[in-house]
Amino acid sequence: MTRKISIAIIILVSIFSCSRNVIVEDVVQKYEEGNKKVVHYYEENKKGERTWVKETWFYQEGMKHLEGPIADGKRNGTFKSYYKSGSLLSIGDFKDGKREGKAVVYHENGKVNYEGFYKEGKECGVWKFYDEKGNLYNELNKD
Repeated sequence: MTRKISIAIIILVSIFSCSRNVIVEDVVQKYEEGNKKVVHYYEENKKGERTWVKETWFYQEGMKHLEGPIADGKRNGTFKSYYKSGSLLSIGDFKDGKREGKAVVYHENGKVNYEGFYKEGKECGVWKFYDEKGNLYNELNKD
């Protein structure tokens, strides 16, 4: 009985590992000294066909600066950017390559710097601005 279960597990693992796509990294831009600047990630199927699924940008020193998903060759989904220290700098969504929905930019201490909304790539609605202690100091209506 144990032997049959082991064989079944091996078969299942083989099936799932063969059907999964492989992620391939392609460095598309480098800094002068050779460090990665922009990397595209592709999902490659068994036939060798590639689909661009993610992009990541790096600071010159090598730390991650920006990353997010790609669909149909455009930014689609949540993108995050980071300070050199690694703390979150901003988060916002894209749809078909344009900003869409809520966007938040943070002070390096983690407090919100400002926040607002995008619709079809344009700022809209009320944008709020905060000091480094988290106190609201300004609001602008972008409509």
